[in-house]
Amino acid sequence: MEKLGLVLEGGGMRGVYTTGVLDFLMEQNIYTDGVIGVSAGACHACSYASKQIGRAYRVNTAYLKDKRYMGISSLIKTGDYFGAKFVYDEIPNTLDLYDFDAFNTSNIKLYAVVTNLETGKPEYKQCINMKQDVIYVRASASLPLLSKPVEIDGKKYLDGGVSDSIPIHKFREMGYTKNIVVLTQCKEYRKGKNNLLPLIRKRYKKYPAFVHAMETRHMNYNRTLDELSLMEKEGSVFIIRPSTPVDISRLEKNETKLKALYKQGYEDAKKQLNALMEFIAK
Repeated sequence: MEKLGLVLEGGGMRGVYTTGVLDFLMEQNIYTDGVIGVSAGACHACSYASKQIGRAYRVNTAYLKDKRYMGISSLIKTGDYFGAKFVYDEIPNTLDLYDFDAFNTSNIKLYAVVTNLETGKPEYKQCINMKQDVIYVRASASLPLLSKPVEIDGKKYLDGGVSDSIPIHKFREMGYTKNIVVLTQCKEYRKGKNNLLPLIRKRYKKYPAFVHAMETRHMNYNRTLDELSLMEKEGSVFIIRPSTPVDISRLEKNETKLKALYKQGYEDAKKQLNALMEFIAK
């Protein structure tokens, strides 16, 4: 039987668009066999897999003014712009409870993409026990220059988006031959060369493969967009993306802008519901 997948790219706070899409899908009881997320996409995939409507948006926006959540203060104190203990411990276990039981009994398989600092290559980590495996999600969302590398089994990892921003090929290889892909930039968008490459080369000079992945990221990303366009035409993927250009930074703190982007994601998904249902049914 053909497996239905859900592929979620990252984009920092632009991922709020994705939370709007996911909330609409959950309201329509549209759940896939598996979901693979990158960076912010991996974070949002967690609430989708536990079927908690509204949670992904809440945890992204409720603590914008809290220094423990994000900011220069957290970066200076902890080495992470997004406070790791607050985001991956206090919020899910105390402030906005994550439904671990719902996740554990869900039939949705969840994968997070991480980048190995030594090899510069992507690795695809399945989250089976979320209390333990949330470290994969943290690693996937650990932005270069703004996060400490996350050590797992003696290996160091950072943002999965560096090596595989839109992991459609890997998910197809894993058996998910029909995929819903949620992007966080409009159709006209193409990624440019990273302006911070001089700083990246200096900061990660001990990791030349990782630096190379950063240097070529924009080319790989744009090539994947072209390949997705072909897959969309042949009918193996269904793409949901912003209908208009997104004026949101990766570190956006403007709640009004973020709420508007959430609504845009919700409405874009809603407008495509009939076409999406036809795609799933065929």
